[in-house]
Amino acid sequence: MKDSVKKAESFITFRMPLQAEYISIQFACTHDQYQKEFAKWSTKSTRQKLIGFYWCKYVLRHFLMLFTVSAVIVMIFNPRLLEVSLPGFFLGGLIVLPVLLLGHYWPSYYFDFLPKLEMVKESFEELENDNMKKCRQAQLSNFALALVFYVIDKTSEINTLQCNDHSASLLMKLYGVDNGSLKKNLELIFGKKRNLAPRKYTEIHNRFDEASIFFENLQFTKGIQILRELEVKFQQ
Repeated sequence: MKDSVKKAESFITFRMPLQAEYISIQFACTHDQYQKEFAKWSTKSTRQKLIGFYWCKYVLRHFLMLFTVSAVIVMIFNPRLLEVSLPGFFLGGLIVLPVLLLGHYWPSYYFDFLPKLEMVKESFEELENDNMKKCRQAQLSNFALALVFYVIDKTSEINTLQCNDHSASLLMKLYGVDNGSLKKNLELIFGKKRNLAPRKYTEIHNRFDEASIFFENLQFTKGIQILRELEVKFQQ
């Protein structure tokens, strides 16, 4: 009951659309909804949607609510007054609307709603970037990903993986990694042996360890064996 009263009070006083927490929830829900429909939907698009909601949904609904409540009060206390001066009542509403726009809705928009919306948008983008960084940190390196697929290709006896654009494109579809980078890693695996700097050998050894740990977690002994055989070739 108390929650309903608070929500009604917040709506009547036009506080609800201006609350940062409410804007944040609306932003997240709206962004998630439209991103499912449009793959390239951006936070800027969500921002524009919420601005549209402010004027076409919250402002319009709030004004119509005030107008309706006023009409109901007049009907309760003096029904004949409303019947006699119905056109005047609507004219009064048209006069009150620009007053509310200039005196309340516009100032609330520019000095309250819009700054909070910008804050919510930036916070949302920072959170998305942080989540993306965590995903990238958790993901295997590009060379380790190539090694994993190399092992799968050998153990499954598909034997189609090669150092070419076709194989790189297939891995790109699987891993979502730039095919140019994947092709360079395939060259390290299938290409002629090259003299690499000690630092590069150390880096490659670390990538082998990454892939090995992945197969250890899968308890895939044969995969680890093939991986170590390939690593020996690099060391020769």
